Amino acid sequence: MIDSRLVTLDQVADVALIQMAQPAMRNALTLPMRQALEEALDAANANPGIAAIVLAGGDKVFCAGGDLSTMEGMTPEQAQQRIRLAHSLPRRIHASPKPVVAAVEGICAGAGLSLAAICDLVVSGTEARFVTAFERVGLMPDLGALWSVPARIGQQAARRLFLLGASLNAAEAQELGLSDFLVPRGTALDEAMTLAQRLAQVAPGPLRVVRDTFMDPPATLEAALAQEVRHQPGFYRSQDLSEGITAFRERRDPVWCRD
Repeated sequence: MIDSRLVTLDQVADVALIQMAQPAMRNALTLPMRQALEEALDAANANPGIAAIVLAGGDKVFCAGGDLSTMEGMTPEQAQQRIRLAHSLPRRIHASPKPVVAAVEGICAGAGLSLAAICDLVVSGTEARFVTAFERVGLMPDLGALWSVPARIGQQAARRLFLLGASLNAAEAQELGLSDFLVPRGTALDEAMTLAQRLAQVAPGPLRVVRDTFMDPPATLEAALAQEVRHQPGFYRSQDLSEGITAFRERRDPVWCRD
């Protein structure tokens, strides 16, 4: 059972809303919080009635990062085990068969920034703030940030961001590419739900291939063309293509096969 004191899971039509619910702790990624998030993601992905996921925090904080109070005094074995356990959360988001949209209001710092960056799309309210934070406490970026952030904003910008440290307002984050959509304060969740509903209307097979390709981009044109040869013939023969063509001719929304 998901601990609702930490994380809530709700279904709105065919979208799952996973919301961190511990504002007093600034939604810090404690071990129980990570476990609750993982359980919520597993439940959403196992539900055939869910086609997309929204990950959100609260009105004033998305996630302030790791739990600093538990980081000192570990043995080498405990320290390695801690980071290995923490990796299961970004891996779950990255491997999710359903697209994940982050709704960011307020502070998004440290590992919270990593959490947002690994989602497919990021929506931020105008008062959101993206803070690297790692360099302030003697840590390296973690939860995959050295992969996910450069994938979003490019190597050069990511290098500056993590070497020098940064606290970006929502407009700066959107201009840099760390956030995809900038919306009025307090509306990030609504916009994220709208985007998730749009994603839920896309044929799931091609959507998954597109997501996978952006997660691991082809290095050359030939590699991209080879990717098409691997996947497009199957879509030519799919029930979804027939449904898509029929729906287009009938001027209605298609009903995709989600088995």
